[in-house]
Amino acid sequence: MFHVELRQFPHNLCRFNLSEQELHTLVEPWAREHWIELGGRKWSRHQARLTILDGPRLAVQELSMGRGWRNAQRRSEDVTDRVLAATKTSKVRNGGPSSSQSTPSSSPSTPSTGLPLEADSLGLDLLTLIAEAPASLAAVWQLARSSFPERLPSECLAMAEQAIRSLLQRRLIVLVASGGEADRDRQAVEPSPREPAEAEVERLLRAPESWFEDERAAVLVRRA
Repeated sequence: MFHVELRQFPHNLCRFNLSEQELHTLVEPWAREHWIELGGRKWSRHQARLTILDGPRLAVQELSMGRGWRNAQRRSEDVTDRVLAATKTSKVRNGGPSSSQSTPSSSPSTPSTGLPLEADSLGLDLLTLIAEAPASLAAVWQLARSSFPERLPSECLAMAEQAIRSLLQRRLIVLVASGGEADRDRQAVEPSPREPAEAEVERLLRAPESWFEDERAAVLVRRA
């Protein structure tokens, strides 16, 4: 069985008696530097530390009184580096299931699994992309497609839109419409507590032409 701990001061979270498949579901996005959600919190490998132990199943009484992790450490082997290295090559421990068998993208019934977390990861990449200069919505869509090649183009578009909406809500970015002659009626969209522009934001994000590489219809994303 596997036991894991996520630690980011002042928070830490433990999970015990995980199967190989349950562990893979957790470490696969982690190894790819995507955000994961566990225990009502979101964790990033750039901020938190993940420890993976391989050992016997722990009984209920061994987990009580906050003693679970200490008992796991005494009876288990730290396999963090080994598991993460194997996951990066689409394996889980000693020739376990490959990504073609167990990753969400391989299951047609669950094409959107993990989309919210991947959108958060894309949001971080987007902030890096526009650190020096604005980028078009088309560029954000392309960023999603290059970051998640296993996803369908339509899923990447949804992911890009979700990432933008999240950053807009946090007031980390603003949208700027093209100043071309065909779009003279469009103005910069900078939502603020005094003058929210939600309707305009919706119009820009919903317009198909906003996502094309067309200077007359381009919508740019820049830092707030």
